Amino acid sequence: MIKKNWRYIYTLLIVFVDFVLINISFLIALRLRFPEFEDPFVYWQPWLFINLLFFPLALGLGVYRGIFKSTLENQKQHLKKFTYYLALFVMSYLFLIKGHQYSRGVVIIFIMVQYFTLEIAHSIMSRINRVLFHKGFGNKHVLIVGTDSSALKFSEHIGELYGEYYRVKGFIANGTPHRHDPGIIPRIVGKYDDVQDLIPHHNIDQVFIVSDSMLEKKYDPIRKACEHHGVTVKMVSPGIKNLMSQIKVKDVTGVPLTTETRRKRVLAWQRRIKRVSDLLIVSAAGFILLPLGLIIGAFIKLTSKGPVFFKQKRALYKGGPEFWFFKFRTMYEDADRIKEKFWQHNESNGALFKMKKDPRVTPIGRFLRKYSLDELPQFINVLKGDMSIVGPRPLPIGDFDMIKNGKVNYDWYIKRGDTKPGITGLWQISGRSNLSFEEMCLLDLYYIENQSIFFDVEIMFETIPVAFLGKGAY
Repeated sequence: MIKKNWRYIYTLLIVFVDFVLINISFLIALRLRFPEFEDPFVYWQPWLFINLLFFPLALGLGVYRGIFKSTLENQKQHLKKFTYYLALFVMSYLFLIKGHQYSRGVVIIFIMVQYFTLEIAHSIMSRINRVLFHKGFGNKHVLIVGTDSSALKFSEHIGELYGEYYRVKGFIANGTPHRHDPGIIPRIVGKYDDVQDLIPHHNIDQVFIVSDSMLEKKYDPIRKACEHHGVTVKMVSPGIKNLMSQIKVKDVTGVPLTTETRRKRVLAWQRRIKRVSDLLIVSAAGFILLPLGLIIGAFIKLTSKGPVFFKQKRALYKGGPEFWFFKFRTMYEDADRIKEKFWQHNESNGALFKMKKDPRVTPIGRFLRKYSLDELPQFINVLKGDMSIVGPRPLPIGDFDMIKNGKVNYDWYIKRGDTKPGITGLWQISGRSNLSFEEMCLLDLYYIENQSIFFDVEIMFETIPVAFLGKGAY
């Protein structure tokens, strides 16, 4: 029972330890700053605020999402962000309540002590967790379909990142013998036709298909065998190491070919919650968005000819549901007409056109794009139900014809349509325009596979500093 539910036990345990250490750190800070201090409850206001802030802030930053299998380096990055925001909020709170009687020195010492103690705790518990993986606590037995060098590199990558969480039991041959990597040959346990028997024999929990060609039909026999045994299967592109190193990505990115029945029920329930939360957020933000929109509209109208709004037919995939997509106009009137002239200067790939010094963009438009202010009219799309606040980015209908290798990999592009398009999403907080089209799609699929209300909160929380700093936008 403990082995089976270890992931949940471990997560609850580390949350509890962190909460206790936060409070101990506050007491240590008081004692270091005032050695003769006898009554810590004099500082009850900031102490209570820290306790009330702990869980919402940790959830908003995704500190505990996927922590069971995330790397120690990933956890340290989250703890640094948590410490930064904790300091910001606590100092802001003391300023707002005019808490001059509370020593800022106590807060500074507390911030340093809590980071130091939390990092030590996470380091110790992460190492204990890796040892327990080796003993079979909560880990997964996996088969890798593929026997070339990319399959070997993939097995090495997941070993580096996740230790023995993914315990590779063998490789399945899906090509001709001359393509087998010498390092894999001794570990080949069978071929396509053997998967049905290999899954129960090795007690397999998950199957990874490593392939450049991500056509689903090619792997139907493996998918059916996995569905029969209730095992998840995922197609993985060989070049995903950089994506798995992203702070928000805490598992293998790829294309899921099966979805658990329970997961489908959860997603149906979450869609209803998500729609209600979208409407509440738009309503609450309307007091700021409306006057800001009027100011932006006036600047657009005064600085260039044309309408204030730009609208365009968009969808998540070719042939998918289309809708009118709204933005503030950031280009000159004839921008779409002359777009073809600049395709040779496209700095992205696939169905995206990105050009850092695009001559079609107006001066005010460049500013709006940098800080994502041109996206504000999409809240109209959210009210209409065409979009959600968080989700994959919809693309212009005509741009789908520009997908490179589209006929080979179209099966996984279309999976972006498993949820509503969004104003912001995982790739917007993971590099924005600096990512390739394939990387953006894989991040969208990772979001769809792992989406939850808490994940949406995390993405929205991270969108604010990304938009404010204008990182990766042009």
